[in-house]
Amino acid sequence: MSYRVTDTDKWNDTWFNTLSPNAKLLFFFLVENCDNAGFYEVSKKFLLFYTGFNDDQLNSSILELKKMYIKSNDGLRIWIKHFLKYQKKTPLNFSNNNHKQIISIIIDNLNSENKFKGCNQLNAMLPADMQLGKRKKREVAEKNDLSDVEPSTIIPLPKFVKPTIEEIAEQMKSKDFAYYVAESSRFYNFFESQGWKVGKNTMKSWKGAVHTWISNFYERNKMHEKKSKIETLRESHEELSEVDWNKVYNLNEDE
Repeated sequence: MSYRVTDTDKWNDTWFNTLSPNAKLLFFFLVENCDNAGFYEVSKKFLLFYTGFNDDQLNSSILELKKMYIKSNDGLRIWIKHFLKYQKKTPLNFSNNNHKQIISIIIDNLNSENKFKGCNQLNAMLPADMQLGKRKKREVAEKNDLSDVEPSTIIPLPKFVKPTIEEIAEQMKSKDFAYYVAESSRFYNFFESQGWKVGKNTMKSWKGAVHTWISNFYERNKMHEKKSKIETLRESHEELSEVDWNKVYNLNEDE
């Protein structure tokens, strides 16, 4: 089940409070039945059934709302222009897991001739480094050595953003790493001096690098990662269960 956010201030906006009751009802219907990116596949029969409109009422309501949506190239779909804004989803960010599905839906619609290919307003909703354009497509294809692949099908990876020392320390702390205060600064200073590269390649995941850093730290210092109390007790029990107590206390069965 999907939940939708509503902006109560719209009742004070001229564009909304001047709509007819039927147009307001149609607006709510569309907002509550579109997908998570604001797309709705129009079915006149479905609309008439659920709203209770007749043909004339539906047509007049659609006419009132014409400024709030964009039609697809084949006329079978609409995109609600300010839907994502009202749902507090803008600006879209590919590193946000909640936004990934929305971005994928938008790109799918922009790639289809029948849907919204060439729609600049929709393209502008994407993160800047993912917007579809001829120059951007060529750059992505060349960068990834995918010259034989249709560039419009390529979704570029999100740009690496270096972490702060505080973020590194928090990540190390979450791994129960006791030396996170000092090592977070060392981690930052080391990779800052390397231009945030791993070997010759730009770092892709600093959190993964943190995990490797911690493992290398234990190896360098001949230490073992901190074990939980349960693991320590279990290992102690296993060791004691193999002890020959007769030998420990010099006991002899004949005595």
